[in-house]
Amino acid sequence: MTRQANWFANDLDEIPRRVAEELEAAAIAPGRPLLAVDADEVLVHFARHFGAWLESLGYAFRLTEYRLDTAIRGPRGEALTRAEIQPLVWDFIEAETRRQPAVDGAAETLARLSREAQVVVVTNAPSKVRACRVANLAGLGMDYPVVMNEGGKGRALRWLADRAAAPVAFVDDSADQLASVARHAAEATRLHLVGCETLRPIVGRAETADHHVEDWRAAEETIRRALGL
Repeated sequence: MTRQANWFANDLDEIPRRVAEELEAAAIAPGRPLLAVDADEVLVHFARHFGAWLESLGYAFRLTEYRLDTAIRGPRGEALTRAEIQPLVWDFIEAETRRQPAVDGAAETLARLSREAQVVVVTNAPSKVRACRVANLAGLGMDYPVVMNEGGKGRALRWLADRAAAPVAFVDDSADQLASVARHAAEATRLHLVGCETLRPIVGRAETADHHVEDWRAAEETIRRALGL
């Protein structure tokens, strides 16, 4: 989840130049299985961290649907407008991206898988916090190439799959992003994973996912089968 779940999931007509440069910099090796993973709610917690941060400022945070703009209340219980919410989200992203806590099992699982497959993080966090995202993941033991994507991730996965020319697996919490990958890189095995337990019933099941897994233990077994490891 980044800001509101589907704000950045619309497919673009082509890969933006900056994103293309980051894909190239990921140095994907042809012929080696590839695992592409989202960050927020897959590798690191977003909503839980955001809620605690808001509460420290006197706001209330309660998710009842998979969007942020209905979840935040002011200090007196008042509903906030999107214009009031957006600065809070940006302030959190700029201040806290470097401190987001890891989802249980993510670092250990990727470390094992990376011995046999190449790993790349494809995240829709704003590009201006790239250094913070990279530092946060590296500090949590997830020092892998990071692509700060824009819009749907399908075209980026198409690029990665073509470069890898090997089995590809993709892990995301967003049904919209899984659908984007299904449209553009259908051969990629798609796993739906929501790292925050309280979010799972709110998110529901992504129809275009090949597999639904609740944690990284189950994900590892599925990824190994998908990549032939």
